Amino acid sequence: EDIWQNLPYKTEEDNSSVFEGGLSEKLMSYPEVDAEKWDLVRNVRTDVNQVLESARKDKLVGASLDAAAYIYTSDDKIKAVLSELDGDESLITPSVKTNGVDELRTAFMISQVHIVDSEDAITEACDSEYTGKGELSGCMIGVKKAEGTKCGRCWFYDKEVGKHGSKYGPDICQRCGEAIFSWEESSGNEFSAPVVEEAAPVA
Repeated sequence: EDIWQNLPYKTEEDNSSVFEGGLSEKLMSYPEVDAEKWDLVRNVRTDVNQVLESARKDKLVGASLDAAAYIYTSDDKIKAVLSELDGDESLITPSVKTNGVDELRTAFMISQVHIVDSEDAITEACDSEYTGKGELSGCMIGVKKAEGTKCGRCWFYDKEVGKHGSKYGPDICQRCGEAIFSWEESSGNEFSAPVVEEAAPVA
């Protein structure tokens, strides 16, 4: 309620309460969530996290965004759902393959997700100790270190980071560059990249 009363874009005459606002008609018009679809996605995510834990213990990766996942399934239904949410190879905007939000990389919080056509593709890409069959989904899963460079804004790894001549810094992906530009346009402010000081050498 305190936040509502102090919103900068409210007029002085507006004495309404947040509890009187109701829900926007736009929010009420969204289609009902496909519970079965997202239950399946959560099961695959849990299985990916189990394999990812082995890579973490061996310090192959730290955070989940340091990793890439390879997934194979012979189940046509599971494959159809995963393929529907399989995003573009790089972090681009506007997104081509999805709506840019409902993607496996964001659902799994992992930098890269590869839906492959065989178990051999997984064993070729990933070390055997970082592969396994998911208990919940039945998918064959492998993880490895993500390829590319870490974006300094979103922390996702991408091969195109720093290759778009972004004036916002050498470690920004194209998607984040567009987001910063949109913020500048709408706010009238200018983005200033933070200066990272180098650590002093240890004597």
